[in-house]
Amino acid sequence: MKKILLSTLTFALLTVSAHAYDDTKAKELNTFYSHMTQKACADSKLFIKAKEVMKLLKEKKDITLLDVRTDGEASVIALSGDNALHMPISELFKKENLDKLPTDKPIMVVCHSGTRATLAAIGLKRIGFKKVHVVKGGLIALAKANNPKNAPTK
Repeated sequence: MKKILLSTLTFALLTVSAHAYDDTKAKELNTFYSHMTQKACADSKLFIKAKEVMKLLKEKKDITLLDVRTDGEASVIALSGDNALHMPISELFKKENLDKLPTDKPIMVVCHSGTRATLAAIGLKRIGFKKVHVVKGGLIALAKANNPKNAPTK
């Protein structure tokens, strides 16, 4: 009896470890990522250069700068202005925060260097936001692109 129980338990454990991922989610991700060929990634409109963002700000284009850094990071250096929103990535996908995001104008997602912004942008795209871009190089690149020649005027 012990042998049968042990064999059944061993089989069950092996079966579980063989299917240790969610098939449905894997299929969804396959659908999402399968079009990402080398050419598609190179031609991606997901990323925008910091200089282009500065130009849009200077031209007073109706865009939203979404800062997904932590509260601590934003307390040291923060984006300001009517078009700036701060929502840490850990809070971004709560309904009350998603409801604050515009659906009709471009959202430029910013973090320190671009990694969290990329994750946030992909998530926003996956749930239906269409005009989402990542500021390539993050706040570092945005700070470097900010100079008297291309900074917005008040």
